[in-house]
Amino acid sequence: MADSVDLLTSAIFQNPRGMILTSMPALAWQDTPEEMESPGRAAWYWLAGVTGFDLAPLAILKTQIPMLAQIELQETVVMNVQPTIKEPEESATTLSKEILVGIYTTHTGETYTLTDGTDRLTGRGGVVLVAKELQKQLTEKHKIKVDLSDKIHDARYATSYLESEKTVRQMVEQNTSLITLLDIHRDAGRSRKDCLVEVKGEQVAPLLFIIGSDARLPFPNWKQNYQFACKLAEKLDQLYPGLCLGVRVKEGRYNQFLHPGAILVEVGSDNNSLEEAKASVVMLSNALAEIIKMELEQKEKAARKEQPVMEGSQEAESDIKQEKDQTEDPKIQNT
Repeated sequence: MADSVDLLTSAIFQNPRGMILTSMPALAWQDTPEEMESPGRAAWYWLAGVTGFDLAPLAILKTQIPMLAQIELQETVVMNVQPTIKEPEESATTLSKEILVGIYTTHTGETYTLTDGTDRLTGRGGVVLVAKELQKQLTEKHKIKVDLSDKIHDARYATSYLESEKTVRQMVEQNTSLITLLDIHRDAGRSRKDCLVEVKGEQVAPLLFIIGSDARLPFPNWKQNYQFACKLAEKLDQLYPGLCLGVRVKEGRYNQFLHPGAILVEVGSDNNSLEEAKASVVMLSNALAEIIKMELEQKEKAARKEQPVMEGSQEAESDIKQEKDQTEDPKIQNT
């Protein structure tokens, strides 16, 4: 008998978890998922530890660890201390006056296998949810107005780009201040390993920019689109190294001839999950917001240069004085 007790005691003390459960049986009701799924068994473990006593936490602990019952607790004085760290104030920045970004999906049914169990849905797939996440980030975080279309363009896959062309033309006509137009897709045919990149310790879907050219049909200004895509890819490389796989030029036009800032964006591949794709466009929104800010500053600067200087204004007087000083300076007089 003594040997049995010694063996049992030794087993308990060599197993810290067993020792704790032996000392505090009430914890055993949370032991395994199976017990959590069985209300009767959970109640049995619970009642075994608290029968006849108050169900307050302190009473339960005193039941499980009798030594606690011998300790008299001092009254605790709660002081209302104001935090020294101020909560960040909400940004006073308001939405841009004009719509600056257009977002749509030519292949609306494209989706992510790890989330939906298939790579394509009838109607709206995961790429539409990714597009909406990008819109949300730009609007709520960066205060940039977005025109988002979730119109289904691929009911007949062969005519997808003909259908989305109608949407693009409408966006361009209605929003004259657009800086960029993004057609959200997802790639296909990549292994699971090639569907992930690590960015700042997080596994996310890679981004790839596709730009059309004039290889098949007239597209004289396609290099403007290419330059804009390269600028955005460079910003992504600065902020999130490894996220963007670069800019690839293909033979089709992808409706990009309708706007110089139009880009086809591949967000991950069919072997990604929706959450991995959403995480990528959160980062994309941050880079795009900085590019848009730069574009607006350049436009504002160009507009100021084009404004005529009124005679008698401070700017005009400054220019006249500068010209006079240059004329009187012997070092720059004509010989």
